[in-house]
Amino acid sequence: MDCFEIVYDNKNGYIPGSNVTGSVIIRTSTDINARYLKICIHGAAHTKWSEGVQRHRYCDGKKEYYTEIEHYSSEVNYVNGETIAWSATNGNGILPAGHHVFPFSFPLPVDCPPSYEGFHGHIRYSVRVELDRPWKFNKKEREDFKVIPNFDLNYFPYGNVAVQQRDIKDIGAIFKKGIVTMTVTLPKQAYAPGEVIPITIDIDNASKRPAYCVRAELHQHSHYHGSLHSLLGTCSSHHEHHKDDSKRVVESRKNIKIAAKSQGREELKMKLPKLTPTFECPIISVEYCLSVKLDTETSMNNTLHCEFNIIIGTIPTNQPQPIVLSSSVPQVPSAPPAIERTESMPPPYFLVPPTKMSDDTAGPSAPPPTYEESVSITKV
Repeated sequence: MDCFEIVYDNKNGYIPGSNVTGSVIIRTSTDINARYLKICIHGAAHTKWSEGVQRHRYCDGKKEYYTEIEHYSSEVNYVNGETIAWSATNGNGILPAGHHVFPFSFPLPVDCPPSYEGFHGHIRYSVRVELDRPWKFNKKEREDFKVIPNFDLNYFPYGNVAVQQRDIKDIGAIFKKGIVTMTVTLPKQAYAPGEVIPITIDIDNASKRPAYCVRAELHQHSHYHGSLHSLLGTCSSHHEHHKDDSKRVVESRKNIKIAAKSQGREELKMKLPKLTPTFECPIISVEYCLSVKLDTETSMNNTLHCEFNIIIGTIPTNQPQPIVLSSSVPQVPSAPPAIERTESMPPPYFLVPPTKMSDDTAGPSAPPPTYEESVSITKV
């Protein structure tokens, strides 16, 4: 067999609610004994991790401690389907020599979450093909594809509103050096990959020491849910556990010099790399936090700090609205009215915030990251 592969019509990915289309290509110079060619689609969210728990027991009247390993995992299926693309007829179990193309099309649910690769879990979608060959190992192939939500940030009511936070600190530990005030302003709260976050930092340095550095970091916070598995392989929903993971995905810094008893304004620009959108499904959720810090020349208690919750989507907002001062990020709006669901449908997932989708809406400007991109740190 010279060629046995899966080719997708759209290599960039598919949005929820669309059809995953492509072809299975088989090229062979000789006849193949075969009974059928099966094409399957599968997509699921999966979490898995282990933890050591210290326990004790009594042995010969003495108390001894030991560590027991507990295993947690969970899975939610979002799409499953299969079709027989070819089967032998009239008892002729021969796939003749030549170039064969078998097209396929599978619908994606409208509520499937985006593709995601994390430390304790993942969300993966794939098409698998199997050629059944009697008296031989079946020929199998699998190819993953990406699911990219159509997350239009223009439908998030607070995404285009500027926010501002402030931190005030009397720097120094034992011997105080004076008050430093940092005011950080963002023009909006919602961004898409490829956009630049402009960060304005106003500094009022009433202390006896200069300020020498401003820095910003965007962190991805992932939350995982799993159930405890017994030694017999059974899963107990009464022992659900949570696991959190955080990583820095991009940072920006700038050396400055705001002298003692002076004021100044500094600006940082942070370009966003390819990122998984903000989302939440029953066992995995992803959110982002922007941390902005100011360092002063004191040995202890020398850093001012402000944090902002950032929404990551796929379609950027229009021009931002006039600045509205706020000390905290507004709450995420409630989800839209629930659609009628059947018992066979998987639990829904939610983009945070909810999105508005239509069949004629353009696809997202950037796909979610590969695993290698998701674990990298980008410096500006």
